[in-house]
Amino acid sequence: MFHLSKSEVLPLTPELARQFKEMEPSPTERDLNPARLKMLRDKADKGLLIPFNWSTAVLGERRLRINGQHSSNMLCELNGAFPSGLKVHHDEYKVENEGDVVLLYRQLDERKSGRSVGDIAWAYQGVVPELNAVPKGTAKLAAEGIAWYQRTVAKEPTASGDEIYKMFNEKVLHPFIIWLGELFSIKTPELKTKVSSGRCIQPSSPTTSRPNGSGMMLRRAAMSTRKAIRRLSSMSG
Repeated sequence: MFHLSKSEVLPLTPELARQFKEMEPSPTERDLNPARLKMLRDKADKGLLIPFNWSTAVLGERRLRINGQHSSNMLCELNGAFPSGLKVHHDEYKVENEGDVVLLYRQLDERKSGRSVGDIAWAYQGVVPELNAVPKGTAKLAAEGIAWYQRTVAKEPTASGDEIYKMFNEKVLHPFIIWLGELFSIKTPELKTKVSSGRCIQPSSPTTSRPNGSGMMLRRAAMSTRKAIRRLSSMSG
C-alpha cells in the first residue's frame, strides 16, 4: 500500500523544474507526448499556467517521479520565458513495492475525473443567466452549429475546440440559442438526424415502420431548419 509522507507547497523555480525533469521516472511513466508538451507550452505563452501538482514516491533508497514529467520538461525549455510567481504542490508517498507504485499511479488524474467537452460547454453557458433554461446538450449543439456555419458557409474566421463556447457571451446569438432550445424536444427527433457531407443519414429502420405523421414531422423539420439558417444568416449579416 502507499502512504502520504509529505505534502508541501514550493516556489516554482528553474532549479526545481530541472530536478523533476532529471529525477528517476517510475516504471509506470508514459512516453513524452509532443502534443501534450505543445499544449502546455501554449498555455505558458498565453499566461494561463496555474500551480502544478507533482508527486514522488520513495521505494527503498529510490525516489521516483510519479507525476510532473511533461510539465517539468516543458518548463525547462522556456529558457528566458520561465514564469514567475507560480507554485508547485508536491506530494511524496512511501511505497513498499512496485505494485504500490502502480496503485498510486492509478489514483492520479483518474480518467473519470477529467472534464469533458460537455463540461466545458456548460461552464461557459452556466455563467450566462439568459441561457440557463436552455438544455445543456442543445446549447452545446447550437454553439457548434453556429461555428460550423461561420466556418463552412460564411467563410469567416471561427474559434475551435473549447473556445467555441465563448460565443455564449454574444448576446446577438441568444435568441437563436433559446429558440433552438424550445424547438428541440422529444417530439422532434428528426432534427437530430446525423449529417455527413451535407447529406442526411436516415435511421436504419424502414420508412414503412415510421409511425403515422412522421412524414409531416420531417417536412416540419426541414422548414424549421431553413428558418434557422435564415435567422443565422441575418445575425451574421
